[in-house]
Amino acid sequence: MNKTFEFLQKVNLKYSVKVIFLFVVLSTLLTGCSSQAEKAIDIDLENRSYTEARSNSQEVTDVIYLGFDRRLETKEDVKMYVPLLNYLEKETGYQFKVHVTPVNSSVVEELGLEKIQMAAIGTLGYLQASENYDAIITVKGLNMEDKDRYKAAIVTRPNSPIKTISDIRGRSFAFGDPASTQGHLIPRIMLSQKGIEISSLKYFQNFASHSEVANAVMSGRFEAGGMQDTLAKALESEGLLKIVAVSEEYPSSGIAFSKGVHKDVIDRITQALVKFDPKGKEKASLYHWERSEMPHGFTYANDQDYYELRNWADKFGLLKKVEGEIK
Repeated sequence: MNKTFEFLQKVNLKYSVKVIFLFVVLSTLLTGCSSQAEKAIDIDLENRSYTEARSNSQEVTDVIYLGFDRRLETKEDVKMYVPLLNYLEKETGYQFKVHVTPVNSSVVEELGLEKIQMAAIGTLGYLQASENYDAIITVKGLNMEDKDRYKAAIVTRPNSPIKTISDIRGRSFAFGDPASTQGHLIPRIMLSQKGIEISSLKYFQNFASHSEVANAVMSGRFEAGGMQDTLAKALESEGLLKIVAVSEEYPSSGIAFSKGVHKDVIDRITQALVKFDPKGKEKASLYHWERSEMPHGFTYANDQDYYELRNWADKFGLLKKVEGEIK
């Protein structure tokens, strides 16, 4: 525990949120996502306070609702997205509200049923929304390196005999959420490329977050696991985990729209998102935007960008409707 605490003190800010989640798991002081609200709520942008959220009521048809994948504590997610929507209101003239998806639903389902008109959504979530509900994606997030792509990593304990992915055959493996791109889909690809399917593993389990995967491997409960590459590198730098392999780059999270949104509306919002400058003009009005999946803003996306991942997801049977959160 002391080593983990020292790690939390020294880690770079861009990893801090993920590390905090890891610390929560290790210390078992909090319960994570299970404490989230059971009912859908919408956040009025004129009220910056999360505590003043209204019950879900979408009687006003000219409001555009933004849903989002849960990354942080819900209150923090809301605080992060409200300034973005304030910016979009100013740029487009449309009215926006943040929508918090209940835990018994998913962003994919709500996008498909048009309970929300747009969503900050992970790659696999978009593929599922596209496959099942004809959703479209127009922008991808830019990471800290100004890239519109991300990676996953396969990790093990520092003293593990596992040296390569091939060594994982017949061993236990910790995956992220079944709907997670970096925690599930990409690690499945990495294993499959070496001839290892889940039937080749001793046993496996899905966990709700990257931090839980890290904890499962660090504690020795699982011999290897798949997770977000940035957190894996941070943990390896502190001697807490060893990276076995890092994946190639795949298209990052972005903003998707439900099929019922008019093309002119989508085009105007998309132009505003690409213009969005979180490092410059808009920086002062934002709330910890560096914690988002698009810390350096957005760039254009189209469905063809996702051709390879769609084929893999289809092979693994991951394009069908998924209950719960999509990451």
